[in-house]
Order: sequence, then structure tokens, then C-alpha cells
Amino acid sequence: MSEQEQDPALRNESYDAIAKDLQRLRFDAGDIPYAEIVRRIAEHREQSGVPASASRPARTTVYDAFRLGRSRVNPTLVGEIARALDVSEEDVAMWEARCLQARRQLEPEPPAETPVPGVELIETGQKPKRSTLRASLILMVACVVINVAGFSIVPWLSLPLYLDMVGTAIAALVLGPWHGVAVGLATNAIGLSITDSSSIAFALVNIVGALIWGYGARRFRLCQSFSRYVLLNAIVAVACTLVATTLLVLLFNGGTGHAAEQTTDALVDMGEPLTLAVFISNLVHSLTDKGLTAFASLGAMGFVSRWFEVPFYVSLVETRPNGLLRLADRLDVRKAMASRASSRAVEDAL
Repeated sequence: MSEQEQDPALRNESYDAIAKDLQRLRFDAGDIPYAEIVRRIAEHREQSGVPASASRPARTTVYDAFRLGRSRVNPTLVGEIARALDVSEEDVAMWEARCLQARRQLEPEPPAETPVPGVELIETGQKPKRSTLRASLILMVACVVINVAGFSIVPWLSLPLYLDMVGTAIAALVLGPWHGVAVGLATNAIGLSITDSSSIAFALVNIVGALIWGYGARRFRLCQSFSRYVLLNAIVAVACTLVATTLLVLLFNGGTGHAAEQTTDALVDMGEPLTLAVFISNLVHSLTDKGLTAFASLGAMGFVSRWFEVPFYVSLVETRPNGLLRLADRLDVRKAMASRASSRAVEDAL
């Protein structure tokens, strides 16, 4: 009888031994990625009646079950991981029993936790820890800097784009819609000193974009797959175009001197009404601009997921088209850390 088949109550048990055996089990199952394990757990939970919105564990939580140096492990999660690695239900119960045995042995004097730097420990069934006020403020300031940088580069290079809402999108998606609104307002307030008073009027465009990004991701679940994420950014582009067109026609006679307005002038010369020309021109350039914003925001989410829980980020990365968004993978620090740690653990176990 193998070590894993023995009764856990009849031998000494430890979390490190469980983690090494989990690593070996994962390796024997074909070195299954952590994201795939998360997907399988979520699928089984949904089949058991758990709502889809609450079925997916955080990928860091799953990775932590494989990590050495733990002082606590969720037995149910370990059983779910084992099931995702194609063991029998009897073996699932055995894995859970091993965790309970290890917990009983540690109760007299539990050792200190050794967390992975920069990664929150989140047990299954618990709500993710909220980001600190300081971290949120730092991210918001960084988002304002990103917006202002794009705002400044566009006229300098005469680009037919806007690039002034990348930071707004990041803040709205990671922190929430009203954080995005704050970033957008700060951007346009600073833009007043860079250009002219028209910057204040177009703060409304930033506000609309932030609200749609934030509420679209959270309330309307438009970030549960990559295709929905693309749709969300298209909706933002159309909404921002409607607001911008109204402002341009009513307040600025169709233009403020932006490079993208060359398309408007060409359409007017072709005989199109001013309002229609402004709308078509703005929509074409806005769709391109928000497409670039979508890719930049996704890459940024992979980076900031070290400090902030972005619940839909795993879904976006898992459903992305093959061959695209490699930047997001490279910036996903947690994935890189997990990959390196799992490789070392497998080597130690073998």
C-alpha cells in the first residue's frame, strides 16, 4: 500500500508532505496549469448547485495549496483540487482527511505562516481582502499619470487617437466605477493647464466611460469572458462618441483642432451634415482608441493583480484568443511566481 493510501490517523502528517504529494499528483496528471484546475473546480461547484458568480476560487488560493511552509490549509479545497486532478471520490475524502490530521498535529503549537511576498492568502468561501486605502490611492495617482501622459503625447505626435482614458479604464475595472470617475476628473482638471478650457467640458466623456467600465464589469458581468470584454469596450466607445459628438457640435462648432478631425473635414467636404460627420469620425477613432485601451488595461490588470483582487481577470485570460495578449501573461506576476515555485517543488519531490 502506498503512502497516500495509508490511513492518515495511523501516521504522522504535515502540510509540507501534503503539498509535495499534491505537486506530484499534478505532475503525474500532465502538469495541469493552475488556471485549468480553477476552471475544473468552478465547473464541479456549479454542477453541485453553487451560483456561477461564487463558484470560482482565486487562483492564488489554489496555488497556495501546493506551496511549502503552510500553517493552515483548507481541507475542502484540497479535496476539490485532488478531484480536479482526476482522483476518485474515495481519494478525495482521503486528501481531506490528511489535511484534518495535519491540522490536529499542529494545534498545540502552530508555526508562523510564511506567505509569498505580495500575494494575499484567501481561503475558499471567504471574501477576498479589500485593498488598502494607500494602495488604492497609489494606483489612482498612477492612472492619472497614465492618462495625462497619453493626453500630452497625442497633440505632440498629431495622432488621430485620444489615449486619455487608459488610466480611467484601469481604475474603473480594478477599483470600481467611482474610482474611475475620480481619475477621469483629475485628468481633465490637469489637462486644463496643458491645453485650453475645452478639457473641462470633455470630463463628461471620461465620467461616462468610467461608469460603463466599472458597472459593466461588476453589475452586468461583461468581463466574464474575453468576447464580453471586447463588447464592453465597444459599448464604451459608442457611449463616449455620443457624448463627445454632442459636446463638439453644441459647444465647439464641430471641432477643437484634434488630429482626428481631419476625418470630419473630409466627410463634410463630401457633403455629409456636420453632426453626422462628427459622429462617424469620432466613432471610427474611438473604436480604435478603446480597442488599444482594452489591451493596455488587460495587461495592467495582470500586473496590479499582485496587490488587488481582480475577480474576473482569470476568466479574461483563460478565454482570450490563442496567440493574442501575450503581454497580459508576461505581466501576470502571480502566474510567473507560481510556475517557478511549482517547478522547484516538483524537483524537490522527485
